[in-house]
Amino acid sequence: MADNHIGGVLVEVFGEEYQIAASDARQMRKIAAYVDEKMREIAELHGGRVAPAKLAVLAAMTIADELFKSVHQQSEIAETAQENLERLTQLVDERADIFSSLLDRAAAPVPTAGSAAVE
Repeated sequence: MADNHIGGVLVEVFGEEYQIAASDARQMRKIAAYVDEKMREIAELHGGRVAPAKLAVLAAMTIADELFKSVHQQSEIAETAQENLERLTQLVDERADIFSSLLDRAAAPVPTAGSAAVE
């Protein structure tokens, strides 16, 4: 039977240690450092007079706001990329039509000097 156990990682956030289940310890340490940084920034803004639980909520709200902004920006970038792709496709199609017309003209029989024009 396969062992799918995820090891724990000891991290410190705002002076408290937490054992967190994680498959990528390095990534979890980065996340913990980021949360710690946000909590310390907020604590500094409030002169250290905010309880750690409230700091955690404020940090979570700040991080969620960053996430929402990032998702919105990513959505706008994807939308712009889609619009650019559609414009590029249209240009390629137009150029292909022009090229096809030129090939058709080049392949058309050229009237010789001895042939009579029919009107």
